[in-house]
Amino acid sequence: MTLQKLEARRRQAARIALYGSLILVGALTWGMVKLLDAPLKARQSEEWVRRDFANLPEVRLLQEYARIDTSESTGDELKGAEFLARHFQAAGIPYRIERVGPHKANLYAWLVGKDPRPLVLHNHVDVSDVDPKEWFSPPFEARIQLPWIYGRGVFDMKSVAIAQMLAMIDLKKSGAPLSHSVLFLATSSEERGSRLGVRRIIQLHPEMVRNFWAVLTEGGVVEARARDEIKFWGTEVAQKHYADLIVCGDDRQRLEDLRKTLREIGPTVTDLKLTPEARAVLSSYGPTRDRKDLRKMMANLNDAMGDIKAFRKLPNYIQSMLRDEAVPFKVTEAPGGGWELEIKLQLLPGESLADVREKLVPGWLTFGLTTLVDDPQSAQGGSPIDSPVFQTIEATLHDAYPDAPVGPYFLPWTATDARFFRTLGVPTYGFSPFLIMNTDTLQVDQANERFAVPAFADGVDLYKKLVRRLVSDT
Repeated sequence: MTLQKLEARRRQAARIALYGSLILVGALTWGMVKLLDAPLKARQSEEWVRRDFANLPEVRLLQEYARIDTSESTGDELKGAEFLARHFQAAGIPYRIERVGPHKANLYAWLVGKDPRPLVLHNHVDVSDVDPKEWFSPPFEARIQLPWIYGRGVFDMKSVAIAQMLAMIDLKKSGAPLSHSVLFLATSSEERGSRLGVRRIIQLHPEMVRNFWAVLTEGGVVEARARDEIKFWGTEVAQKHYADLIVCGDDRQRLEDLRKTLREIGPTVTDLKLTPEARAVLSSYGPTRDRKDLRKMMANLNDAMGDIKAFRKLPNYIQSMLRDEAVPFKVTEAPGGGWELEIKLQLLPGESLADVREKLVPGWLTFGLTTLVDDPQSAQGGSPIDSPVFQTIEATLHDAYPDAPVGPYFLPWTATDARFFRTLGVPTYGFSPFLIMNTDTLQVDQANERFAVPAFADGVDLYKKLVRRLVSDT
């Protein structure tokens, strides 16, 4: 199996784990989804009568963009980049398309400000592959059935790309002087490890990236039961360091036994670490929990980490923020013969890969087997929460949703391109401007991916306000 295929499989599993954790219950069936949708539709029915969401210009743009297949197997990223470029050209914003393969492309568009160090609005052009047989409508039709728009990429992450593009065009039309330059950066192959996207840009132009003032990208989380009941609005500031340990051998049973052993050992409940990143995140996140005992434990994490029984009561995604983990996948046939087992090593910020590997998968377990480590460079820490960028994000959210608890967030089970920008010391924040319900996250990168149209329209306006506050002198 190629590393690209391993990366695709890892990302799918990681995203399922991430967005599943945000549902905050064990597992939701389709019947439960419909049950949750019903009150949402009732609450918003009057708003739909007053506002023609389906024909809003921003919604039409998302629909047009989502209709362009930019998946790995059947799509063309260049067509996606050209779609965005046409709108920059119409607005008089300079741009450049960088072709990095037959159907691969990165797009740059920029506005010049007093400080040449740009605020970077980053998104990725590519989307996950699809199996059309699993969809109730064609995955690149971008069908609107209010309150939803259905289509591959409407959530991840063409919605953010349209919001960023419109924020740039809004700045241009305003004519306001800019305190900082702004760079719109749409990159290739994020769903396949970013080798032709952000990682390539960093490799070829490290000084340019070091000059970035800050980056806004995907990764933010919103927990909401209803539009008027927001539990937590988190801006991603840190995530784990991921590496793949690939173990190969001719004896399948030996690998199956290894996988079984690792699963039986399971993640540790004693070798725990409260990193500065996790401490900052959980101090804001903990008070928003419904359970009184959970709020108490998260307010006294050192005590909970020293009590195995108490620690096990923490949600799994919280436990993951406090420990290194090794996750074995299924044993599969190797392309050159034999068998292989992929083990995903998940490291806390600042941890040594060599130490974690030996701790979680000691050498004696793999004695006599061939091992390979794929370790994309990743940041050793998170982004600062005392920066003017992060503080402006929180202030903008407070203005729009005064009662919403907001704060930093740590991604425990998935990774974004933020990790690569942070390797060069660039403050990078995963921000979502969209007030979405927990049910919206159920199908991210799955069949029938969808996005709430009212949330998208409101989020576009919020993103414009945020970008103006960050770089406009007026």
